[in-house]
Amino acid sequence: MVVPKKQNVWDLLKKEILKNEEKKIYYSEKFKKIEDKVKKSLKDQKTDDALNDVTIWALVLWSSDVHYETFDNYIVVRFRIDWVLVDIFRLTLKEYKTILERLKYSSSLKLNITTIPQDWKFSLFIENRNIDVRVSTLPVWAFENVVCRILDNTNAIIDFDKLWFFWTTKRILEKSITKKNGMILVTWPTGSGKTTTLYTILSKLNTREKKVITLEDPIEYKLDWVIQSEVNEKNWFTFKSWLRALLRQDPDIIMVWEIRDYETLETATNASLTWHLVLSTLHTKSAADTLDRVINMWLKPYILASALDTIIAQRLVRKICPYCKVEKERTALEISIIENMMREIWMSSLWSKNIKLYEWLWCEKCNNSWYLWRIWIYEIISLNEQLRNLIRQWSTTQEIITSARDWDLITMKEDGILKAIKWYTTIEEILRVI
Repeated sequence: MVVPKKQNVWDLLKKEILKNEEKKIYYSEKFKKIEDKVKKSLKDQKTDDALNDVTIWALVLWSSDVHYETFDNYIVVRFRIDWVLVDIFRLTLKEYKTILERLKYSSSLKLNITTIPQDWKFSLFIENRNIDVRVSTLPVWAFENVVCRILDNTNAIIDFDKLWFFWTTKRILEKSITKKNGMILVTWPTGSGKTTTLYTILSKLNTREKKVITLEDPIEYKLDWVIQSEVNEKNWFTFKSWLRALLRQDPDIIMVWEIRDYETLETATNASLTWHLVLSTLHTKSAADTLDRVINMWLKPYILASALDTIIAQRLVRKICPYCKVEKERTALEISIIENMMREIWMSSLWSKNIKLYEWLWCEKCNNSWYLWRIWIYEIISLNEQLRNLIRQWSTTQEIITSARDWDLITMKEDGILKAIKWYTTIEEILRVI
């Protein structure tokens, strides 16, 4: 049998699985309990209790956001569970107006303004935890949409060893963050766990011998012994102006929440060249694409090659439910893609027939979604002298990737398949995300 090329195998598998995959619908008996409890509180005119109930249940279901979406005659309350939006229950317009008024009041928003977006936050103290809720309103043709981002300080920082790095990528990153200077860039689309990754790295670097300063927009969590500052563009406290002032504070480690323009990039780059370790972020699709993005921001390649140390690209994927997973029969395409991938990363000596894949049934613990919580998949490029020379020579992204393959680079796609082989997630989930 002729084995198709790796990319062709991947495309065939993706087409087949996504075509045949049923539309998954989250459902749990808990959703009805939430609805009954919230509506009873509203009926008893206990609006604070209703708002607290929504937030508490969002935390119970490991939700990052609560969405209130308005339609003609009703409002849908949705939770983002493991980065998938799930319908929980509906509210009438009258019920929603009561909750909206309480949301605005709690977060110090103007009650009488309904024609322009507003945003701020409020705090709750739940079970000895401080929970911040960032509220954003958006006027729409029906009424006002609201999204509440839930920030739980207890989940902001985890153990470095629990960031789901394989030993090769973990070794690369541990070496990078122990350096005294250089720039480490974390890249992702929105909703890929940047806060957890950055704060966990900062926590590992945070010792009393070092001065750590951050420039954030906004400050999401408080870190002990870290000096945190917040940009405020209304008062002209922008990233580029604030970063210059920050450098006069004699820091050892700097974290810039996001590089948005050339001036911020230039200042951060100069800082990394003058004996500072700089952490920052960019919105790109992959680690290699970051190089193109930075050069397109008019940073000279020879400066980039000297300043940049490591690029971390990441995504969040759903973790397979451990309570209802069962071993599955592998398809020919799944076997082909595993064998192609293992040859690519020099693991062809492992016999693919011994590799097990799992699928799910359903259970109440995962709300009949077949997944429970999340894990990260990564693509990490650490620059060595060979790669730096390629950047200085304006080499293409593909040339850099080809060279990086000789230095332990595992692509995000391969990292995901390896984690499916390790029974952490499924190939279907990797196909959905990448």
